[in-house]
Amino acid sequence: MNFVKGIHSTVVLLLCTAFYSDAAVEKLKLKLDEVGFIGSYYELSNTSSKKPVIVLGGSEGGIPEKLAEGIASLGYPTLAVAYFREGKLPEELEKIPLDYFENAKTWLKEKDGILNDNIVLVGWSKGAELALLLASKDSTYNHVVAIAPSSVVWAGILKDWTKVPRSSWVMDNVELPFVSFNPTSSVTGLLDLYSQSLEARTDNAGADIPVKDINGKVFLYSGGKDEIWPSSSMAATICEKMQQNELSDCHHFDYGELDHLLGYKFLDTSDPLHKSFAESLEGG
Repeated sequence: MNFVKGIHSTVVLLLCTAFYSDAAVEKLKLKLDEVGFIGSYYELSNTSSKKPVIVLGGSEGGIPEKLAEGIASLGYPTLAVAYFREGKLPEELEKIPLDYFENAKTWLKEKDGILNDNIVLVGWSKGAELALLLASKDSTYNHVVAIAPSSVVWAGILKDWTKVPRSSWVMDNVELPFVSFNPTSSVTGLLDLYSQSLEARTDNAGADIPVKDINGKVFLYSGGKDEIWPSSSMAATICEKMQQNELSDCHHFDYGELDHLLGYKFLDTSDPLHKSFAESLEGG
């Protein structure tokens, strides 16, 4: 299904007011047939000098409200974008067109009156994979914060695990090369599946996200007890590759005792990890 549609001037489906920390935030619900994407926009009541942020969730699908609200509470104009399992969007994370996110970028630049290419991308898990992929192909995104990142494009995620998924992402109607699920022995869990598949990959590095093409700052957060995929080793690979580009700057924060999404400690204002996350949003 082609769900990329044109931008229209009328954007508000629902307007409500919420309060995060000490700042009043207007939350705009954005509708697919009006703006070409589905999302929620958190607009501060007071003018903010901080760069706008696009937030991308993971395999849970839908609008990543939890992550977006934490970022909006820090004073950032924040756009949370759904890309599957929401409304008329695809039900499953497979062959999602990157063109779709152009609509969100264009809308945000017009909304915030951005005169230069200066948008922050924040994503976790599959959203981190997506954020790095988008930044590698579009210089607008010169600042990425990726939680539980991937260094490669993976196969999609289907509800029926007996089916063989295609690539997670499509660009210009062409599937991006991907690492397929190809375990070499019995699998005891998702970490086993992803780790074995990474070791047995047959794509000749074609599925590597070209992170060396990112011109800007990248902040990576991983947990040593990630139970989903080997985010710590993949994050180390990302930073190693980014060293080939003098215009890139990569920082990796690895927490050995934490899990895939770090126990959401980066969203807990009482935890030291939250301070590090806030500093990463500012640019380090």
